[in-house]
Amino acid sequence: MEAINYVGEHLWAGYIGNAFVVLSFIAALTASVFYYLSTKDKAYYKTARLSFLIHSLSVVGIAATLFVMLFNHYFEYQYVFQHSNTSMDMKYILSCFWEGQEGSFLLWTFWNVVLGLFLKKQLDTEWEAPVMMVFALVQVFLASMILGIYLGEYKIGSNPFLLLREHPETKMAPFLQNANYLAKLDGRGLNPLLMNYWMTIHPPTLFLGFASTLLPFAFAIAALWNKQYTAWQRIALPYTYFGILVLGIGILMGGAWAYEALSFGGFWAWDPVENSSLVPWLVLVAAGHTMLINKNKGGSVFTTHLLAIAAFLLVLYSTFLTRSGILGNASVHAFTDLGMQGQLVIYVLTFVFITVALLVQDSLIKTSYIVGSLLLLSFAIFFNFKRYALFIWIPASVGLTIFSYLRYFPKEKKEEELYSREFWLFLGSLVLLLSGLIITYFTSIPVSNKLFDMKQAPLKVGDYNVWMIPFSIVMLVLMASAQFLKYKHNERSVFFKKLRYSFFAALVFGFVCAIPLYFLRDFSEASNGLERWNLISYALLLVCGFFAVFSNAEYWLNILKGKILKSGASIAHIGFALILIGALISTSKKVTLSKNTSDKKVESLGKGFDGQKSILLTQGDTLPMGPYFVSFREKKRIGIDVYFKVEYYKLNEKNKPVIDFVLNPRIQDNPRMGKAPEPDTKHYLGKDVYTHITAADLNTNKPDAAKKSAYNEPKNYVGHVGDTIFASNAFVIIESIQTNLSQEEYSKNDSLLVVTAVLSCVDAQSNVYKVYPQYVIKKNVVIPKEAIEEKLGLKFAFWKINPDEGTLEITMSEHVRNAKDFIVMEAYVFPFINVLWLGCLIMAFGTGIAIVEQVRLNRLKQQKAAA
Repeated sequence: MEAINYVGEHLWAGYIGNAFVVLSFIAALTASVFYYLSTKDKAYYKTARLSFLIHSLSVVGIAATLFVMLFNHYFEYQYVFQHSNTSMDMKYILSCFWEGQEGSFLLWTFWNVVLGLFLKKQLDTEWEAPVMMVFALVQVFLASMILGIYLGEYKIGSNPFLLLREHPETKMAPFLQNANYLAKLDGRGLNPLLMNYWMTIHPPTLFLGFASTLLPFAFAIAALWNKQYTAWQRIALPYTYFGILVLGIGILMGGAWAYEALSFGGFWAWDPVENSSLVPWLVLVAAGHTMLINKNKGGSVFTTHLLAIAAFLLVLYSTFLTRSGILGNASVHAFTDLGMQGQLVIYVLTFVFITVALLVQDSLIKTSYIVGSLLLLSFAIFFNFKRYALFIWIPASVGLTIFSYLRYFPKEKKEEELYSREFWLFLGSLVLLLSGLIITYFTSIPVSNKLFDMKQAPLKVGDYNVWMIPFSIVMLVLMASAQFLKYKHNERSVFFKKLRYSFFAALVFGFVCAIPLYFLRDFSEASNGLERWNLISYALLLVCGFFAVFSNAEYWLNILKGKILKSGASIAHIGFALILIGALISTSKKVTLSKNTSDKKVESLGKGFDGQKSILLTQGDTLPMGPYFVSFREKKRIGIDVYFKVEYYKLNEKNKPVIDFVLNPRIQDNPRMGKAPEPDTKHYLGKDVYTHITAADLNTNKPDAAKKSAYNEPKNYVGHVGDTIFASNAFVIIESIQTNLSQEEYSKNDSLLVVTAVLSCVDAQSNVYKVYPQYVIKKNVVIPKEAIEEKLGLKFAFWKINPDEGTLEITMSEHVRNAKDFIVMEAYVFPFINVLWLGCLIMAFGTGIAIVEQVRLNRLKQQKAAA
């Protein structure tokens, strides 16, 4: 076959990008080796530092090349073709960069480079070699994720610089037979859900948070390497706080994006991808608190190592969950499997292996563990022994970790006293760890289903809440109390005396709020004991939330005398408590406004439509909805977005409706990616009114009554039996198709074949009208036979059958008199949700103050040591 000379391809970009990819991997590998050698001989430092710098510049080069390709729409490259198009707003190019797996791995790699270069400047030679060795080794694995090469049948990474004619998914595309295929080629475009301003800042913030977990992890591994179990914690504490701040902000940004852009009606759905971001943050917070114990009193040495290491390993595990394809349909956020499942498993297990190997100090046991692990790996690869190898290796690794703790790590000479700050901080860290492990267990149900051939159902949102509320209550009590304790010894009576004012204020204020919120009506209406217990737990959580707010405010103002720099922890605790209070009230007291008051039945639309939470609005009509009257006024198209103007009215003193506010929810009508609703929200100080569209006709062309034909232009619908077609005055259900002959009879006799579509048209009063358009084949010629329903002004033509796809195509024309449009929408009130967002800001501010203070204290200590 003669080679095709393609026109207009920018091959130079691929050559440069691939060169940077290979150089990045080789330089990271070289840096890790030479930093390892530097731990034994300082003569290797120069080569190690140069290698890491080359790796860093290569990563910047990869990113710059990919941005050039995206900005200039080089659709000959599969990554650009897959994630962008020419009709997309250029402000979303950033989102295109990290929408795919390759781009998000590159983003993670870039942030590691930024943190590594900064950290390298701060460290002395004693810590630089082991810490940067860990950094470089992590970069080796991340660089391998975009290599895109094969070793035999094993694929290593997925390369973002593959041409369409090189990529397995597109290389057989018919349009590639045209040498000038780029002249008319456009990309598939960005996922509609990502066309939101939050998605230009949420992913980079979240990945910076992921990258920041490497900081305490690298220090902990370096400490195991150097056998300096305590000195690292003072150095790592500000970096740990930085990770807590950035990862926390990233998670909360994700919640804000979900609230503004997604249509499930909330900010947190316990989605597996949400959970896999939350758990490392919880463990990192726990690590920060045990570092405080060690810094101020000593002790908690093993626990701090365990938590600092676990936070990073959980990030790796979350990477496996979200990128291996194992979640399937369990998460709307997960990536599809790009054939890297095995590589991701090796990534996770390698760092578990390194951790355990460094924990073990006995040379014989360490050698046995290393050799045994390599043998199990060999069996797993060559004899397909993977599952059983894991069943042997994981318990062995856990057992050795416990053995190392008992035998090698320094122990406390004296147990912490019950009424001491270190004990309560440790208890709080333990609660955070346990809650993270429980979330991980339930999130990992798809993994256990695959490993053990089980069929466990994923946990529902309400079940997660039931599990987490007790942990939240305990955490709030500890947050409220621990700061009033001194390290080592406290008098119990003095301790409780300090808490009495904030405790009683929280008790009174909490129950004054809880009684109208949960007990006046809801408790009597609860149908069973579980619902009553839930209401009691809500009330307890509310009281404990106020307790944490009042006690930390009291500690800040009375004990710390309002000094901002000293009060980072108190302010952050207040913010966290407000987040829980805001989340509790806004979700537990969420009010559904959109109960259908129309005479048109929403349920007639089909499954998934419920008149108890959806209202059907005909254009121009005004209907009561909760405390409002609502009216759907108009729709308009701007680009691929169709906006629906919904007016909310209230009655004035004269009992006449006046406009209170207007919302414009939209549906993104993406021709390649499908339809995506995006809500609109009216924000008040004490509540949000949240509205989104669940069903609507997106055609914005107005009917032309001046035409000779009494019917508008027909619109084509592709569907299956059971699907619904929306007319302006009815819902049309494709009930069945009937034929006069079987396929065999038709092929034998070449007779007249008549295929009839049975359509049920349901009007606003639930009257049903049957219509029977026919698809006629006579002597291999298709003759569609129209059917008209005069009362409804609807005309149908059944004109095509797609047997391979199991679909049929019907055109529908509406009479010009059927001019009224309608929408189905949902509307909710989230009370006091601004308490949650205020808590986010306060927590971030407090954590930032804590970082500044820890940096200041470290510098003072360094200055004293130098003096």
